[in-house]
Amino acid sequence: MPTPTSLIMGKMIITMTLSERMPSVTTASYAEAKTVVFWDVDECPIPEDLDPQSVYQNIRTALANKGYHGEVTIMAFGDRNQIPGYYESAGIQIFPKGDKYERIGQMQLEFFGWMRDNSCEYTNMMVVTRSAMELVSYLEYRNTHHNILFANPLYPQTKACGCKFGARQEDPSAETWVWETLALGGDPSIRTVEEPCRYREEGGGDVK
Repeated sequence: MPTPTSLIMGKMIITMTLSERMPSVTTASYAEAKTVVFWDVDECPIPEDLDPQSVYQNIRTALANKGYHGEVTIMAFGDRNQIPGYYESAGIQIFPKGDKYERIGQMQLEFFGWMRDNSCEYTNMMVVTRSAMELVSYLEYRNTHHNILFANPLYPQTKACGCKFGARQEDPSAETWVWETLALGGDPSIRTVEEPCRYREEGGGDVK
């Protein structure tokens, strides 16, 4: 599957390392830092009976409840058939991209742009998409001031072997929410240790 050109370009701009996990607690620096949310509205749609305004307020509430009290900016990606002004009226910037790779490519560009523009500041960066690990797998995290947060849908995308995408990579996030819970202003999920992904070779047994 081809790698979006924007992802390749982005990796040339900033180098980080996945081997170093982001902070697991809300330090004073991150508690008052501004937060940006990269929201894939196609893979994490607005729950029934909610709208962009209520989702925006609920995300702010969820962050505040975990100790993140800084300014919150939300960028949404997808929903090409939106009503004009539907997201903007809630203070959400919308990028009406089409298929998955266009959305990820645009998210990656904005991701790197935020890091570049805030290279000397502590910030929180929340990625809301079914493809969160796929998005950040092109990055190498090292010596940054950015705290990574994830929100995934209740039923993550799986591979043929039944494991989650990104299961063979270390999760770099400090906190991870279930999207349907985050959209209602709820708390992040409790981390659990998952069984390593195993693949079956044709004519052979299971291998890691």
